[in-house]
This record gives sequence, structure tokens and C-alpha cells, in this order.
Amino acid sequence: MASSAQDPGDASLGPRARRSALRRQEILESAARTIGSRGYAGATLAAIAEDVGISAPSLLHHFRNKESLLTELLAVRDQLSRGDGETSFDAGGEARLEHLVETAELNARDRGLTQLYAVLLGESITEGHPARTYFRDRFRGLRAPVRDALLTAVADPSIPEQEVLETAAAIVAVMDGVQYQFLLEPDAVDMAAVTRRAVRALLADLRARGGADV
Repeated sequence: MASSAQDPGDASLGPRARRSALRRQEILESAARTIGSRGYAGATLAAIAEDVGISAPSLLHHFRNKESLLTELLAVRDQLSRGDGETSFDAGGEARLEHLVETAELNARDRGLTQLYAVLLGESITEGHPARTYFRDRFRGLRAPVRDALLTAVADPSIPEQEVLETAAAIVAVMDGVQYQFLLEPDAVDMAAVTRRAVRALLADLRARGGADV
């Protein structure tokens, strides 16, 4: 798990900066494991530091507090979720929708990061949780581009935009919801296959509504 701040593999880093970047990476990996297994409230900085083999004050040299550590973790998760696959979320139409399937495949390979995300998502609905704003904004930021991809793929102005937006919300809901089933029974649930089936079915439903009196 590479930090979004500095990459330990960056050849331009000096020895001291490289050691610092490696330590940050170790802390992030430990935090992902600890929060993923104990939840945010149960994952103390002391426990994370002990797992890395450093003191809590040493950890605070790299991250000023627990919330900044969480912010960095979520940023890294977002960076990794874009992946290096054949498709890009920045593409339009069906290419963007296919990227969602690739994202599900990536999430299945990185079970630890997927569990971290799922735990934090579940906790974020509680009042005052530090990840609440992140997930609210994340869903807002996902629904709109998925809606745009659907509009491009369907290319039918007769379909009410609200229906397209609801379909986008349904696709996002499937992607996040299937993660819980996968984490409980990884051998029984194929996240990429479920995501692909949901996208195709919902896209076909929109196309079938084209020109209909709704």
C-alpha cells in the first residue's frame, strides 16, 4: 500500500526521506489491518504503533492524529481503486461502466483494503464518525459520473434523467453491497461477475424504456 504523499520507490528520494516514506507505508498497512478487524473506534494509535514496532509518539511524527491517518488511508484506497486496468473511469459511456467491473475485480484481490472500506462504510452512518462526510461525498461523486455514462450509453433523451440517476444509484449500491457478501463468503460470491450482471441488466432495463410512456 503506497502512501499518496511519497512513494518509497521514488528514486529521487534521499535515504532519510525513503526511510520516512517506508515507515509511513508500514503505518498505513498496519492501520488498514487494525481498523479492518477492530473498527475505527477500537483501533487505537497505540495498537497500530505496537503492530509496526514503534512507539505512539513516533507514529505521531508521521501522522498528527488518528483522523489524519484515516484521511490518508481513504485517499490511498481511492487511488488504488482507479487501478491500472484496460479501462478508465475517466472514459465515457460503456467504457466507464466496464471500469466498474474492473474495480470489483481489483477489490476482490485486495481483501484487506476491501474489508477496511466495508467496515468504515458501515460505521460512517453513526453520528459524528470522521468518515461520514467522506462517504457522503463519495456517493455523490459516484452517482453523477455513472449517470453520465448511462446517458451516453443509452443515448435516448426520452428517458427521464431521474430514472437514469436512480439506475446509477442502484449500480453503486450493488457494488458496495456485494462487498459484504464477498467478505463473509469469498468462495461463494464473485464480485466482478455480480457487478457485470447488475450493470448489464440495469442498462438493458433503461434501453427497454426508451420511447416508453412513463
